Amino acid sequence: AGKDQNIDWNLLAAISYQESHWKTDAISATGVRGLMMLTEATAEYLGISNRLSPYQSIFGGAEYYAKLLKRLPDEVKEPDRKWFALAAYNMGYGHLADARELCNKRGLDNTKWVYLKQVLPLLHRAKWYEQTRYGFARGRQAVHYVANIRKYYDILKWKSDEGKEKVTTLPVLEINTPAL
Repeated sequence: AGKDQNIDWNLLAAISYQESHWKTDAISATGVRGLMMLTEATAEYLGISNRLSPYQSIFGGAEYYAKLLKRLPDEVKEPDRKWFALAAYNMGYGHLADARELCNKRGLDNTKWVYLKQVLPLLHRAKWYEQTRYGFARGRQAVHYVANIRKYYDILKWKSDEGKEKVTTLPVLEINTPAL
């Protein structure tokens, strides 16, 4: 799935771990299902017939994440682009767009995750979400979601062969020092 969508498999594994703790039959209280916790609407959009199928869930989640990445404006650069797409995966692209607009209203750079993560929790408060197109959202949850995936991703990269530094042996430096 990672190769098909040009996404690091470690990131897909981290998303899946955050979503379902790698439980193939996971079902949330809101009805999302499977390893990648696809909603019924998202599964239908992607042509997924069985959200509990590990294959369909992983390939569907990878395709959906890739579509979110492509949908982001070109001005959002890596690595922020990755984190924006994750927030959209969690709460929906419309709410992400709302948060970017709130960044603008507050004079913050809406292309940087460091600022977006400050604004996302405001979507929980009427004072702010009433100014948006898509309304209420659990922005704080999206911030924690992205933070957790970033941690899992770092661990997986570190543990995988791709992330390990190759140990090189340096010659021993011989120094003659007079005895004290």
